Amino acid sequence: MSLKFYNNQAKPSETHALCGLKFLSLIFALLITACSTVPTGEIDQAERILLYQARSGVLTAAEGWALKGRLAVNDGEEGGSGHLSWQQYGQASSMNFHGAFGRGAWQLNADENGAVLEWADGEVHRADTVGELIEQWLGWTIPVSALAWWVRGLAAPGDWDLRQLNAQGNLEKLSQLGWNIEYGQYRDAGRVSMPVKLTARRQSYTVKFAIQDWDLEAGTGWDE
Repeated sequence: MSLKFYNNQAKPSETHALCGLKFLSLIFALLITACSTVPTGEIDQAERILLYQARSGVLTAAEGWALKGRLAVNDGEEGGSGHLSWQQYGQASSMNFHGAFGRGAWQLNADENGAVLEWADGEVHRADTVGELIEQWLGWTIPVSALAWWVRGLAAPGDWDLRQLNAQGNLEKLSQLGWNIEYGQYRDAGRVSMPVKLTARRQSYTVKFAIQDWDLEAGTGWDE
């Protein structure tokens, strides 16, 4: 009679496979544990910031942009509204405004050499910056350089106090330079979505935009 001995140990190839499965299971468990330690709100906020940064990159890389819409300004006592066409190309800027029936019309052009404000009757004023002209001759204490960022749904360079983003990474609320900006609506404008309604407030001052058209590939001489 022959005796047969059975080896209860697994073959080397089976042992390696078993160890591999255990290792993968351990890694998977560690990943699940790591993810579970990060609050869902923080993950969601991080995704919104990434979307905002991607959109910001597209807009800041564009050489020029232009908008057409309605602008309303109120200082708590007096106010006015009208149609605004605003075009920015590199360091050059052009703003063309006219109220109802063409009243109160003016055009403001600026570049690295300074700014020029021309009224409909031909009266002309000059200054080093757009902000100086707007405050001195229009009476609007508006940070125009920052507004060029805000109107595109971006925080201006520098510090800000509040930046609230929606699920698409678009600005909903922004507090910067003492102003509080709220965005009511966005609309697709080619590669990115752009604001069509926004309100900026500081103390008794209110600035409202209702934007009808965006051109994110604007060059000089965009037709009125």
